[in-house]
Amino acid sequence: MRQSKQLWLPILLTFLILSLVPGRAEAAQENDIVISVSVSPDSPFVSTLAFHEHRAFIRELLRSPAVPARLQDHWIRAQIKVKGRTFSYDYEGRLYDKSKSRRYLLSGSLAQRLEEYVRTVEKAHYGQPVPWEKVKYAFAKMKYATVVDLETGERFLVQRRAGSRHADVQPLTKSDTRIMKHIYQGKWSWKRRAILVEVDGVYYAASMHGMPHGAGAIAGNDFPGHFCIHFSGSSTHRRKEPDPSHSLMILKASGTLPQTIMNAAPEDLVGYFLTSLNEHDEHTLRMTTDGAPLPEALRDIESVRKPKEILPSEQSGPLIAEIALRVDYTKRSGKGRSGKWTFLLLRDAPWERWQIVEVNIR
Repeated sequence: MRQSKQLWLPILLTFLILSLVPGRAEAAQENDIVISVSVSPDSPFVSTLAFHEHRAFIRELLRSPAVPARLQDHWIRAQIKVKGRTFSYDYEGRLYDKSKSRRYLLSGSLAQRLEEYVRTVEKAHYGQPVPWEKVKYAFAKMKYATVVDLETGERFLVQRRAGSRHADVQPLTKSDTRIMKHIYQGKWSWKRRAILVEVDGVYYAASMHGMPHGAGAIAGNDFPGHFCIHFSGSSTHRRKEPDPSHSLMILKASGTLPQTIMNAAPEDLVGYFLTSLNEHDEHTLRMTTDGAPLPEALRDIESVRKPKEILPSEQSGPLIAEIALRVDYTKRSGKGRSGKWTFLLLRDAPWERWQIVEVNIR
């Protein structure tokens, strides 16, 4: 729980619940609107706030006209509870009752108020995407910080020991090392994870991998080396430009990844697809494809190397795009492969988001 984070909230806020157990929100009063936010539908780490509203507002909300509509789980931005009823709120500011497959047509004032409430909860849940050039002074060498895994809510202490392009850190104690390894299902891994790094009460959006390497200098912490934490604009030791996987996780940790994917051009969307496939990030994959089924061969892939440049085909138009590129990848068996991957992308109108509807692997 992030109870230590200080927030300035609207006067209408009656109480604050930052909980890993959404059920605690049931203690809300009759005219409370209870809003919960998590990074993905399956994440157990949930931030919940209850806002007290006037009866007239609640009545107008519950009596709003509705039309038939369906909402995919990967586009749920928040869950909203009002008088025992549960609604889902998406990234376009629309309110749904998933159990009835209906979308509510909200008045301008209702939509604006709900958006303000959801943004307040998001500020409590996600980190700030502060550039590394500023973070490196706040999180100076030898300074301590708390790492919070955004998917599970598990947290552990670290100390920054080195690093110029990013932070080289180590878990502080045996217990911290044990928690970190548990986050990675008991096995060290180079896979990236979206995290929050709390330094002096400020929560920064960041990304970490889970592989001990290099030198370590904290005695007795059972961690053979150090690991890397990246912030906005930071890079690896070998490359000056930011690592795509770390960049994706930083977007995720700041709560801006869904909007980024919704506004992505076809070539950028393919890049996010390949990066999320490399990180085995199912939720992000579903956003790039809008839940469309993918070839079974993709399930057998352990890692993918995203090409430096992805260009659209000359066959592309305002509603359809085709992108072909050569991709190097590794199967779970450890065998390396290289093949031509062709992506077909569609959208319903020029102002709608793109989605990948087909991937052909040769």
